[in-house]
Amino acid sequence: MEAVKRKRQAPEVDSQGDEADPLLSPKTKKSFSDELLESTGNTVVILDAGAQYGKVIDRRVRELLVESEFLPLSTPASIIEAKRFKAVIISGGPSSVYNQDAPEFDRQIFHLGIPVLGICYGMQLMNKMFGGSVSQKAVREDGQHLIEVDNSSPLFHGLSSHELVLLTHGDSVESDEVAEDFKVIANSGNLVAGICHDSKPLCGVQFHPEVDLTKNGITMLRNFLYNISSCFPSFTIKSRELQCINYIKEKIGNAKVLSLVSGGIDSAVCTVLLNKAIGSNRVIAVHIDNGFLRKGESLQVEKSLNELGINLIVVKGSHHFLNATTVTSSQEADDKYIETSRLVSVISPEEKRNIIGDTFMQLFKEIIAEMKLEPEDVFLAQGTLRPDLIESASLLASSNAHVIKTHHNDTQLVRQLRDQGRIIEPLKDFHKDEVRRLGRDLGLPKEIIERHPFPGPGLAIRVICAKEPFMDSSFSTTNTLLAAVSMFYGSKDVVYLTFIYNSAIYVL
Repeated sequence: MEAVKRKRQAPEVDSQGDEADPLLSPKTKKSFSDELLESTGNTVVILDAGAQYGKVIDRRVRELLVESEFLPLSTPASIIEAKRFKAVIISGGPSSVYNQDAPEFDRQIFHLGIPVLGICYGMQLMNKMFGGSVSQKAVREDGQHLIEVDNSSPLFHGLSSHELVLLTHGDSVESDEVAEDFKVIANSGNLVAGICHDSKPLCGVQFHPEVDLTKNGITMLRNFLYNISSCFPSFTIKSRELQCINYIKEKIGNAKVLSLVSGGIDSAVCTVLLNKAIGSNRVIAVHIDNGFLRKGESLQVEKSLNELGINLIVVKGSHHFLNATTVTSSQEADDKYIETSRLVSVISPEEKRNIIGDTFMQLFKEIIAEMKLEPEDVFLAQGTLRPDLIESASLLASSNAHVIKTHHNDTQLVRQLRDQGRIIEPLKDFHKDEVRRLGRDLGLPKEIIERHPFPGPGLAIRVICAKEPFMDSSFSTTNTLLAAVSMFYGSKDVVYLTFIYNSAIYVL
């Protein structure tokens, strides 16, 4: 297929601020809520209070083979009850429970009769909800701390009386601030580190059991999921593979799918799943060489995927990307749009990601047009993962988290296409390590499964740019040192080693 050479044009915007796009026709509109699978009755809901690390809680629950859904803290209790969730975990978050802009929540979630675990902000919210107090102390607790725990509590079953945990909080609860009918099950000095209700399955911890710095955090989560919530480990990779295949068949119907393949594990697994679900004759696998890949990478991608039986179309698009622009919201006003500079002259990594992501989408439409296919008869497949959506603060994953970075597969244009039901993302519920396990089960070769992650923007992001060159006083000496290191690499000459040592000391 020929490289697409037309210059990227700024998308048209109508009076309501929506792009006029043939792929965004009303008849294809479908909300993500329509796609949510029914709960299996063995699913935990994680209510997000704005924690950007909420994906770690999500991942830990899944490592224990229990299905989880990630919903905003404002989710009504009636939905939680209707979906038959087995338990609730309330995440941490940056707010104070007393802030006017604190996340909204439904008080009834504590009265559904199902277990609730509050983590950090979640514990403080639970304590305040039942009449306790939370206050800001003079000193924060940040880092690993040795806390005292009541190991007669089901949450700490099998643990010692002292545990090493990660604490990161400014607001705290003291023993005389604990709500009535709650008892203290963990202490960090004079501060409360854990509480539980006397008669209801409600417990909270001030620390973070989901992180590695809490030494026995997995045991605590296992106790909550298996012993307190009566969950069972049924959320296996094989069951999820079947779930993905059924989702693909249901979503696609008789249409074709254009799968964007980078050569990484995510897009490769996505394409193999599509082939397995609907047959390779309906899957158009396209690798777009945007010019930002590692040396020889496109050729290696083509070779590896052809060996998997994937008929790959390679599009040479480096010139197109270098000259691409996009339209983004103005920082001064959300209802105003501005066109970016060409990618080749952009410095901001965030702006680059938006341009690159939108350019992939524009190329998707142009490829469809060149193949003389009707847009409404073709879906776009992406290897989007759960962490991509969480870090981009996508509504698919969270309505409270702030953007860490925009992923190229979750730009505003991608979101518009997604809202219209034109994008299929079978792996949007997976973490990276889960995709690797699925890839092994699907028979992908080792070089793809273990390939070092190198997301779509590639070298465009990894090569740091600046408006003006920066050279400090040690620039000349550093250049000389690097030249010497490269010239005499591996040498054991004492004079050479002394020179390198003295030069390094001077630079440092």
